[in-house]
Amino acid sequence: MVIQEVAGELQQLPGELKTEEAALEDLRAQQAASLQELGDLQKQRRDTEAEIAAMEDGIKKSRGRLMEIKSNIEYKAMLKEIAFKEDQRDRCETRLLELMEHLEGRQRLLKEAETLVQERQVILARRAAEVATMMEGLEQRLTGLEEQRKKLRKGVPAPLLKRYEFIRQRRNGTAIAPVQDGVCFGCHMNILPQQFIDLQKGEEILQCPHCQRILYWREEEEATSGETASQV
Repeated sequence: MVIQEVAGELQQLPGELKTEEAALEDLRAQQAASLQELGDLQKQRRDTEAEIAAMEDGIKKSRGRLMEIKSNIEYKAMLKEIAFKEDQRDRCETRLLELMEHLEGRQRLLKEAETLVQERQVILARRAAEVATMMEGLEQRLTGLEEQRKKLRKGVPAPLLKRYEFIRQRRNGTAIAPVQDGVCFGCHMNILPQQFIDLQKGEEILQCPHCQRILYWREEEEATSGETASQV
């Protein structure tokens, strides 16, 4: 059971690290999208500024031609044209101000995103080092447990060992279960009273009638439980 738990931790740690790496990649993708949006806004600003400059030049030229016009009708028509161009220019300037506000907001968000990415990179690097250390410790522990199991298996009769492996393969790696207060902690079912008495004697190897796991009695825990109950 302990070996299975240690092996499970070894498998779980890299997955947790990959999840954190994926979260960092999502942040980087969001940062790249914000950077692209910022570039688009900057281009729109340049285009709008160029458009305003062209309009200003057109207005300037139109005003210069006013001095050359002799006809009153043409003069009024030119004034109307100039007013129209000025109105278009004002609209562009308003749009430019809105673009500038969007740019400032996007630049602020991008700076925050950059800071967040840097912080996550530091955290991830620290976590990766922790995981590497933990995995090294778990691997050493697993190696020790495997060696210990090999030594213990040598002293177990072949029929019992075969029975143990049979149960372990069919019970999610857990072939042995403790019994406390007459309850099998493998399946949480009550065993027979006589079987519980025989188990406490420790004269034979017994199996749970429900899950077939090999049973052992939690003698010390039962005694502790009894003492606690007597003190209440």
